[in-house]
This record gives sequence, structure tokens and C-alpha cells, in this order.
Amino acid sequence: MLTIARPRSAAARRARAGLAVGALLLLAATDAAADGEESPMLGGSLLAVRGPDPDAELAGAGLELAWWSGRFGLGLEGSGRWDLRGDGARATVLGASARLRVMERMLPSLLEARDVELGVELHGIVERTWWSGSGPRAEQSPTDYGLGLAFRLRGVADAGATQLLAESRLFVRVLSSRQAQADVAARTMAPVEQDRALTVLIGIGAAFGAGEPRYLERFRERPIEIPLGGR
Repeated sequence: MLTIARPRSAAARRARAGLAVGALLLLAATDAAADGEESPMLGGSLLAVRGPDPDAELAGAGLELAWWSGRFGLGLEGSGRWDLRGDGARATVLGASARLRVMERMLPSLLEARDVELGVELHGIVERTWWSGSGPRAEQSPTDYGLGLAFRLRGVADAGATQLLAESRLFVRVLSSRQAQADVAARTMAPVEQDRALTVLIGIGAAFGAGEPRYLERFRERPIEIPLGGR
């Protein structure tokens, strides 16, 4: 007799564990103040991707648009990725991410007489991949789910008479998808356990957006103090 109670139970346990971790992170983020963006943050990034196959090494470029409300954010993302092995495989990826800022600190800038903001974000990601080119991957369009951690260093960039928020970003993501053993499933009526495929992604990038004047005050340039000698 076939039963589906066990997979549902496992999925429910994973969902409860994810909610518990999110609640703990939210309670721990007592030092996080509200962001002061007046517009979405528009960014770009360069990507290095290691897929589940031994030969799956990809490089790519991506764009994202992120909205923030306090410590919570929502991102829409798209990227193009190319196989470094030269087999002609290319991928178009669209995704979305829920974001939680878990830490922020003001630090002195090493390049200017002003402070910058170091922030750490936790991401929950879902993305869909469409492959093109030759090879077996061209027949796949997996949906991946995963978690990511992003580090951002935010300051201001002068744009004429106005100032824009500008941030550098470094992020790491681990994504998982299930790939069914289609050849076995076609020969038997028994349920087939699916293989879990993991993908690791590392990216660096930058993002820009408009900020509220009160929020921009924290990045105001400090006067340079010149010590006066004397006896």
C-alpha cells in the first residue's frame, strides 16, 4: 500500500524548523533600526556558480530590485549564466527572495571622513532556471529553493545636488532542487525517491537607491580635526 503521509510530515517539520529559526533571528535583531530608503534598491552583480554535476561550473551576471520596510525586504532577481566548460549550455534564471536584516553597525570609512553601515541579511530564495544549448541540461527547468547570507557595506554617492545610497554586496547562497529518476519511474509503478541536487552560488555586486534626508544624515561627512601643537 502506498502512502504519502511521510513526505508531507517531513515537509511540515522542515517548514516548522524554518519558522522557528526565523523567529529566533527576529528576536535577536534588537539593534536593527528602520532603513531609510525612498525608492527600491537597484543592483547588479557578478556570479560564480557550482552546480550538482562535477562539470557544472558557471559564471554569470545578474540584476535585482529590492524593496525594504524596516528590517524586512523583498527582492526580484534575474540573471544569465554560462558554462565555463564550453559545452554550449546557457541558463536564464528568474527568482524572488524574502530578506531579513539581522544586524547593522556603523563603522568609520577607510577612504573618506564619514561613516559607512555594515549590514548582514538572511535570504530565503526561490528561483526557476531555463536551460538552452546542447546537452542533457537543456531538457531541464528545475525550481530551486534555498537560503543565503548577504553582507552589505552602505554609504552615499554624490549625484549632483543629491545624494544616493550606494552599497557594495557580497553574498553566498545554497540552493536545493529535487530531480526525479525519470527512467526508473517509467518502468515501475512504485514511487521513486528523488535525488537532491545542491547548488552553491557566490556573488559580488553593488546597488543604488534614493534615501530619506534623515537617514542620509548618518553618512554625513565628518569635519577633519587637525591637532594644534603647543606647550
